[in-house]
Amino acid sequence: MKIKYIIYNGLDKYPPCFSQIRMLKKLNYDIEVIYGNCAPSTLETLKADNIKLTNIKYVKEENISKLEKMKRIYSFRNNLTKYLKTFDDNTLIWFGNAESAIVMKGKLKNKKYIISLLELYDDKDKFRGKLLHGLVENALMVTVCEETRGYLVRHWYNLDYLPTVFPNKAYEQIEDRRHKPSNELTKKIIDTIKNDKVIIYQGIIFKTDELIETAKALKELNKGYKLVLMGMDKENVFQYIKKIYDNTVFFEYVPAPLHLEITSYARIGVLFYRSNKLNNAYCAPNKIYEYSGFGIPIIGNYIPGLNNTIGKAGAGICVKLSKENIKNAILEIENNYESFSKNAKRFFESCDNLKTMKEFMTNIELEMVGKNEEND
Repeated sequence: MKIKYIIYNGLDKYPPCFSQIRMLKKLNYDIEVIYGNCAPSTLETLKADNIKLTNIKYVKEENISKLEKMKRIYSFRNNLTKYLKTFDDNTLIWFGNAESAIVMKGKLKNKKYIISLLELYDDKDKFRGKLLHGLVENALMVTVCEETRGYLVRHWYNLDYLPTVFPNKAYEQIEDRRHKPSNELTKKIIDTIKNDKVIIYQGIIFKTDELIETAKALKELNKGYKLVLMGMDKENVFQYIKKIYDNTVFFEYVPAPLHLEITSYARIGVLFYRSNKLNNAYCAPNKIYEYSGFGIPIIGNYIPGLNNTIGKAGAGICVKLSKENIKNAILEIENNYESFSKNAKRFFESCDNLKTMKEFMTNIELEMVGKNEEND
């Protein structure tokens, strides 16, 4: 069976997709990655695994007009449609995210495909969720990254099965603390933080009350922590946070999986998700595995997606976020650091996505045989 794994835009920004691709290769599947754009460092890792890569259309990330964006989407759709015609009946198409499947809506008749839904499309994203109708129902199988999301997707799209859950844990993630940098980019960053007590926040940076409260907590604690913000800061939040807590630094987005080399130097990880929509309340962040893989204790807010994972595992502390609660959480972790660190590592090791993938693909192969017999 041949697998064509498709990501329309920014493969390097989707660690779950990167992991799925590498696991499929590990299980000896004939896999080809079809992508719109991707950071060179991520492509190099895939090339090292001898994975075939096909660039259909380069889609830049800069701000462009809606008209130009539509032109690029149409170009990708048109070129990929032509390529799909070369696939035989024994080909499985795997869309790494909803956006990649939506781009191809109306062009998948009689095609066997899987969709990985990395988000729940509720609240402001409902339009995208509506566009998925027809695509999800006709998919061979759907995967999600958190259990409750699976039940919601089954209900929303009236599926007769429960989507398979692949938690957002990186495949073959580095796990050694203070990992030796592998290139000049990560070395330059690590050299500036390696002698500090680092509390790290990584991802898209918003000027949320939670991040502000964290800065205030660190200022009042006055314990010499360095607050490291790493990711995308389109709203210049860093400058605002630095005014509150001077020992704050910011590093631009580092492509996965290289960013983990920097994460390995953190003492405590923080992450926050507001519960204003289901996608946040039942969050499935890769960060909880990125932190816990190094045995880094985690501070998060009290929502189901975090409390039912790191909270129950004792891998960290979930609190109603305020300056005082964050201060208390930091002190509690420091007073019981070894215990929290061991629990974090145990939580990380409890997830075996490769085993799940092996079972999942066994079922998919049976489904493929059944579909081919129906078409004979």
